[in-house]
Amino acid sequence: MDQILHIFKKDVRRHWPEILGSLAILGLFTRHELHPWAMRPDFYGSSFFLFFVSGRVLTPALVLAWAFLIIRVIQSEALIGNSQWWITKPYEWWKLLLAKLLFIFVFISVPLYHSQLFLLHKAGFSLLPYLWSVALLQIALPCVLILFSILLACLTRNLGQAVLTLVTLVAVAIALAWLASQEPGNSMSRHSELSQTISNCLIFGGALLAPVWQYARRNAWQSRGFVCAALLGGALFGAFLPNGKDIDGFYPLVSSRDSSVQISIRPFEGLTSRRPNWYGTPVDVRLSIPASVSSVAPGTVVLIDGINISADAAQDSQWNHGWEGQYLRIWPEDHQKVLTYPIRRTEYDKSKSKRLNLRVEIALSEYQETEPRSIRLSSATFFDDLLGTCRLNPLNTSTIQCLKPIQTPGLMARYRAGNSSCSADDDPENDHDIPVSYAWGTPHYDPLPDPGLNPVVDYNLWFEPTSRIQSDEAINQRPRDSAYLCVGSDVRIARPLFKRQFRIRLDLPDTRLMDLAETE
Repeated sequence: MDQILHIFKKDVRRHWPEILGSLAILGLFTRHELHPWAMRPDFYGSSFFLFFVSGRVLTPALVLAWAFLIIRVIQSEALIGNSQWWITKPYEWWKLLLAKLLFIFVFISVPLYHSQLFLLHKAGFSLLPYLWSVALLQIALPCVLILFSILLACLTRNLGQAVLTLVTLVAVAIALAWLASQEPGNSMSRHSELSQTISNCLIFGGALLAPVWQYARRNAWQSRGFVCAALLGGALFGAFLPNGKDIDGFYPLVSSRDSSVQISIRPFEGLTSRRPNWYGTPVDVRLSIPASVSSVAPGTVVLIDGINISADAAQDSQWNHGWEGQYLRIWPEDHQKVLTYPIRRTEYDKSKSKRLNLRVEIALSEYQETEPRSIRLSSATFFDDLLGTCRLNPLNTSTIQCLKPIQTPGLMARYRAGNSSCSADDDPENDHDIPVSYAWGTPHYDPLPDPGLNPVVDYNLWFEPTSRIQSDEAINQRPRDSAYLCVGSDVRIARPLFKRQFRIRLDLPDTRLMDLAETE
C-alpha cells in the first residue's frame, strides 16, 4: 500500500497542471449544464462558430482533457521498451497499475460523480433515489472513454504515437461508417442475445485484459495482437452469425385476420422526393409505397419497424435487398402511411421498366397504453411523475421540453386540438382541422442510464398529427407535420406496454419499379 501511495503522490506532483486543466473544464461544463433549455442547439443553430459560442464545445473538450490526462499519467512510466528508468526501481507491476487506477478514480471519477449529483440537485430532483443510478452512469460512457484511453496509453510509446493512432482509428471508423451507409437494405439487422453477449464479452474483455497483460509482461506486440483478436472475434459474432434473415424469427408471420392493423396498398403515382439533392445523382433510388391503414384499437399504437421487398419475374432470378428500417407509427386515427425502400441505382436501372411480382413484408410491433391520465399544459414550468419537469417550448409550439433524471421515459401522449382552449385566432395554421396528434417515447427495458455526462436528460415530446384521407385533394395536399399546443390544453399521458411483434405480407403483382420510384 505504501508503494501505491508513493506512486500516486509522485503522479500528483508531476501532473498537477493537467489535473487543474481537467477540473477547470469540468467546472465550466457543470456551469453550462445548469441551464439546459437556455443552451439548446435550436437556440443557436448548428454552425461551427455557434458551436463554441453556445458552450457545446465543452463536452468534447472535457473528454479530450481526460484522455490527455490519462495518457500522460500512464506514459510517465512507459510500458514499451526496456530503457525506462522505472524498470530499475523495486516496482511491482500490479501496484503500479493500481496506483494509476487510483489516480484516475480520484481525479476523474470522483469529481464527475459529485458534479452529476450537483446537476441533479440544481434541476430540482431528490438525490437519494438516484445515488446508485448516478454510479451506474459512471460505467456507461465515462467508463468506455476511460478504458479506451488506458488502452491507448498502454499500447503506444508516447503522446505523439497515441495521437497518430487515434487519428488513424477515427479515419477507419469514418470509412467503415461511409461504406455501411452505401449499402441499402441493411439498417434493420438483428442480433440474437447469445451472439450479442459473446461479442460484447470478447470486445470489452479484450480491452480490459490487454492493459493488465501489458503491465504484467510489457510485450506490446502480444497485447496489440490480443486486442486485434478480441475485436475480430467480436466482429465475427456480431456480424456473421446474425443477419437480416433473422428478422423472420423475431417477427413471426401472421395472417391479415390475426393482425392488429389492416394495411393495404393504395393506388400509387410517382412521388416527389423530400430529400434535397445536394450531391447530384444519388447512389440509390427510394421506392415509395402508399398504404392505407386502419383497425388499430383505441389506446394502442402499432410501430412499423421495417420493410422488405423481394421481386421475381419469369425471365429473371429473384432479388432481395434485405430489411430497411421505417420508424413509423400507426395510431387509431391514422388512415395512411408511405413506406419507403432504397435499392441500388444500377439494380433499379436494369429492372425499372420490367413487370415484376413484388412481395412486401412489413415488420410491426404493438404497444398498449397503461396507467393513462390527463395533464393540463401550463404557461409555467410544471412537474409530472412520468415526464419530469416540463414546459411548452417557446420556440416551437409543437413540442414540450422536459428534464428527467437518468433516463428518458417511455410514453404515449395524445392531444386533441378540437378540445383545447385555443381560439381559432391563436392558431395561424388552423390546426383545429387536425383532430388528434400523438407523441411517442420508446420504452426502456434495461436499468442502465442513457449514455452521457449529464444525469439530467433533456428531451422533447413532439406531437405529430394523424394522417387522414378525405378526398383526392386531401391525398395530394401535403399534410402538416406538427400540431399546435397551447396553454390550458389537456394532454393524455400513458405508459406503453409491449404486447407482441409480428409481420405481414402483401403482394404487388405485375408492378414496375419506375411507378414506385420517387422523382427528384
